Amino acid sequence: MIKAKIKDISVYLPANKVGNTDMENLVNAASRILPPGSLHKLFGSENRHFAATDEQVSDLAVAAARPIVEKIGAENIDFLIFAAASADLIEPATANMVQHKLGLRCPAADVKNACNSVTSALLMASALIQSGMYRSVLIANGEKPSDTIPFHLTNKDHLVKHLAAFSLGDAGAALLVTASDDESGIVYQKFMTEGEHWQLCTIKGGGSMYPRDMEKTYFEGQTVELKQVLAQNGTAFFHQCATEAGWNPDDIQHFFTHQVSGSTNRLISDLTHLRPNVLEETFQHYGNTAAASIPLAMHRRLSRGEVKKGDKVAWLGLAAGVSASVQLMIW
Repeated sequence: MIKAKIKDISVYLPANKVGNTDMENLVNAASRILPPGSLHKLFGSENRHFAATDEQVSDLAVAAARPIVEKIGAENIDFLIFAAASADLIEPATANMVQHKLGLRCPAADVKNACNSVTSALLMASALIQSGMYRSVLIANGEKPSDTIPFHLTNKDHLVKHLAAFSLGDAGAALLVTASDDESGIVYQKFMTEGEHWQLCTIKGGGSMYPRDMEKTYFEGQTVELKQVLAQNGTAFFHQCATEAGWNPDDIQHFFTHQVSGSTNRLISDLTHLRPNVLEETFQHYGNTAAASIPLAMHRRLSRGEVKKGDKVAWLGLAAGVSASVQLMIW
């Protein structure tokens, strides 16, 4: 049976680095409702990157994917998936703009599943590889949630409603998925969705519910409730999947998960019984980068040369909606 593997990962971070103090000053310019040090106390974040005003979501994806395209050649990419919570437009698919900017001629399509967009795209890419339809699939991600942060807050109720937005950061990521020619590759994948929790985290504007209400275009979420649902249900799901795959959590060398606060990794570590050093922390450096977070975390560890041939790698995707995913692979 053909086995798919991640052959390459590349990331892009916009040049503009924004600290907590910068964020607090932007909010307090309109109304002094964020005491100094509030964001670090609430989230544990230090910095995040913001794209330029004229830098589109597709530009972030292209900047991340271009090194891969230049390395293997545009003619060697058979299918392109743009996978992100963000988008350039409602119509057409952002994949079209990414394809054009990268100079590709392959088929292209969007996959959108909140912060599990990349993990969902990896599931689909591996299926396309395993079916024999394509030899290589490029997954490109661009996230610009900074556009959904309301800096015009007027009162504390408004702040509480949109507080989670101040943890957001922008980034791009890209993965090349191909067939494996050895023992490496993805050995297990499983997803779950619990749609009854969809209202815990939303950007309501732009769709059919609120097509023209600008106030609905800002990120809002019930952070505490969402974190509890994702942590409890997601980690229970991870244990179920590890058992089904015959994997002992003690044997996992590298664990990458979506992070919505500085305490996410500690909570996940406690609930999964994984050693803390197995998890890669990104939140304090980049904030919540939506679906870019897992490839960004893995790229950090790969760039330090810490992921060795034959290592066991686990992805735990967590997303609004809510959904969870588990992907286990041998590097």
